[in-house]
Amino acid sequence: MKIKDEYPNFKNALLFYIGDKNPKLVSDDSIKISYYIPLRNFDKGFDYYELTRLKNGLVYFSIVTMLGFKSIVQSDTKAISSDISESEWQSVIYETSLNHFSKEEYVALKKGYVKKKSGGCLVSALLSLIFVFMLIGIFN
Repeated sequence: MKIKDEYPNFKNALLFYIGDKNPKLVSDDSIKISYYIPLRNFDKGFDYYELTRLKNGLVYFSIVTMLGFKSIVQSDTKAISSDISESEWQSVIYETSLNHFSKEEYVALKKGYVKKKSGGCLVSALLSLIFVFMLIGIFN
């Protein structure tokens, strides 16, 4: 059974918020219902609004901001066991949206910055090791 059939109030509640932004349906099956809205400042940037089924049958709502194939920021709700009223879905979507759109990564993206992930400790350790070997080579 498709998620939209099990959770009919979700679609109405979601479209209440994003219906005027020309959302595109990306997935509509038994595992996920997903819409995307293009980001204005980025050719390959999108906000995805998704209701996803977990293996245990529960679902969760998420908003994912992506640039190309790279996920920039994601906000998820707790698992939901059954369809709730449309107004309750609106509340869930609203709270998730407030959380998502106020995250540091999203605010930076809207200002034109994309946070690059550094290589972490391993890259720092390797660079330090190379630097030490260079110093040893210079003084020998």
